[in-house]
Amino acid sequence: MRRRTTLLLCVSALAAVLPGPLAHAADGGGVALPGIPERLAADQKCTSHKGRTTPDAPWTRQALSLDQVWRLSQGRGVSVAVVGTGVSDSPAVLAGRVSALGDAGHDCVGRGTFQAGLVAGATAPGQGFSGVAPQATVLAVRGTGTRGEPDAGRLAAGVREAAEAGADVITVTAPLDGADKAVRAAMAVAAREDALVVVPAAADSLPSGTAEAPPAPEAPATALAVLDTGPQGGRPDGAPRHRRADLSAPGDALVGPGPVGDGKWTGSGSSLAAAVTAGAAALVRSYHPDLTAAQVRARLLDTAYPGDLPALDPYGAVSGVAPAAAPPRAAAADPVRLPVPPDTSGARVTAYLVTAGAGGTILLVAALAVVLPRGRSRRWRPGRPAQ
Repeated sequence: MRRRTTLLLCVSALAAVLPGPLAHAADGGGVALPGIPERLAADQKCTSHKGRTTPDAPWTRQALSLDQVWRLSQGRGVSVAVVGTGVSDSPAVLAGRVSALGDAGHDCVGRGTFQAGLVAGATAPGQGFSGVAPQATVLAVRGTGTRGEPDAGRLAAGVREAAEAGADVITVTAPLDGADKAVRAAMAVAAREDALVVVPAAADSLPSGTAEAPPAPEAPATALAVLDTGPQGGRPDGAPRHRRADLSAPGDALVGPGPVGDGKWTGSGSSLAAAVTAGAAALVRSYHPDLTAAQVRARLLDTAYPGDLPALDPYGAVSGVAPAAAPPRAAAADPVRLPVPPDTSGARVTAYLVTAGAGGTILLVAALAVVLPRGRSRRWRPGRPAQ
């Protein structure tokens, strides 16, 4: 009892100084990890806590069969853009593999670094954590204000900038509105540059002080919209609503790095599920470099676990059969004319006569086979009449 009380006091003390809420890792290890913030208040300082170290593997490592798929692909040669609060390369799991556009190399909030870790965090001795594509590189692109303030125009501009910079896969920190003119223009650039855009199908959380909010806007048709699920396969109670989702992926109680040090944090939301899916897309693009972005998108959907909403299967996406090419269109041709069958009535009559004659011959031979022996035994005398 004394040990439990001491633990609760420690947790309470940590909660008072950390920028985000504490949450327990869902890997069964029981380690209390700080919650990575989505944005910071105006009077809040940049995230400086180093998180908590844990050797336990997150639940996603087994759920996604990562050790199995890494035998085939680890994302080498693929660039994944994270459009959000920025990405810090301070954590060892990201060191040396992050490049940035503008000021996106500084992450005051920590959310973008956490997302980048989910995408491409490296494996390291003594830790169970790793991103989905641990050999991919990360391109940091600013998509929010420096404190994580939502900015739809900056988010759309970030997608365009990431595509023009050569990113193979792009993931964003908030839903995109497919009806927005700037978003449509950014998606056109991504299509031209053959970049796959992976977006959250819902917001990560409800606005402060609200019990319910309108569903997120419908994502662009060519983007891959992903919805978050937890260790049990469902969404948390009260999770933000969505209009359309193409795929589900782990997004609840995830573990990843923060912007400072090598400790781990926890977080939830559809943007994190999108980051996990972007990592899977990197695995596919590395293993199948000839596939286009549209073919990678189709492959992720075609190989997903079936259900009301298909569930991401990285191993199936990498090792499965590639989407078949569309069959060539047949050339126009004249209508087929069937040949007129020949008149065979005469042949049929002849066949009937031959069959009848053969049948008669058989009957005659059978009758003779019975009559002749009897006639011979009686020496051809007539039989006695019946009395």
